[in-house]
Amino acid sequence: MRNIVLTALILGFGTLYAQKATPQANKIDKKLVGLWKGSEKDQQIAGMEKLWVMDRKEDGTFTLIFTTVQDCEVNQQIEKGQWWIENGEFHELHFYSGNTDVYTYEIPDKSHIKFKSKSMSMEMMNNEYSFVDTKIEDRN
Repeated sequence: MRNIVLTALILGFGTLYAQKATPQANKIDKKLVGLWKGSEKDQQIAGMEKLWVMDRKEDGTFTLIFTTVQDCEVNQQIEKGQWWIENGEFHELHFYSGNTDVYTYEIPDKSHIKFKSKSMSMEMMNNEYSFVDTKIEDRN
């Protein structure tokens, strides 16, 4: 029993620490900094539509607001993490799960980024997962 309680406490504090992890200094592509939106349907999970807003900061941190719609059920979650460019690829570390997704990317114009998955932390029905982020223009 004592071991179970100790294990639960370690896991609990580990999860809290992961959400508050201090970002490391990494290489970023300043063209990806800012507020972006995107969506996809049926790519990761059949029948599910995902919509998101991603705020990528110059310090390499991000906040991601996800909304999912499946079978008339709407869910929303907020994730925080760190992003960086390594070997010309976009890396996205999610503090909550500790998982890192890796994408190739191209920037066709200043308002769009095309991403294609190279390595993802979750299993998908589509090995060719791709999406486009669209810049949300500043109104200042």
